[in-house]
Amino acid sequence: MSTEDKRNIGIALTRLRPEDLSKALDIVARHNPSFQSTAAEIDLDIDAQSELTLWRLKYFVKDALHGQVKNDATFEVGNKTDSPVNPIETIVSKRKMQICNALAKTAKKRNQKR
Repeated sequence: MSTEDKRNIGIALTRLRPEDLSKALDIVARHNPSFQSTAAEIDLDIDAQSELTLWRLKYFVKDALHGQVKNDATFEVGNKTDSPVNPIETIVSKRKMQICNALAKTAKKRNQKR
């Protein structure tokens, strides 16, 4: 598995819901008995995982995020698309839009105070 794939898995893990993240950590624990998936703070070294574990994580994360997108997606009128969308890109785009909106609101409030 390429370094880019590993990086994408790491990024995608941070976007999982808590219950899905627990399942992903269970996948790691199944193949790595010394890994403690129930610890208060977890440090997961992606590079130390076996190819099998990484592939299982990749497909699990892909399915979990796809499910999240289906459940969380809200489309505005006139903003629909007929083409299939990469769930990770959708979440990243949605998050970027939220950050931009928050920055715009903050700037607006700052300008009103002046």
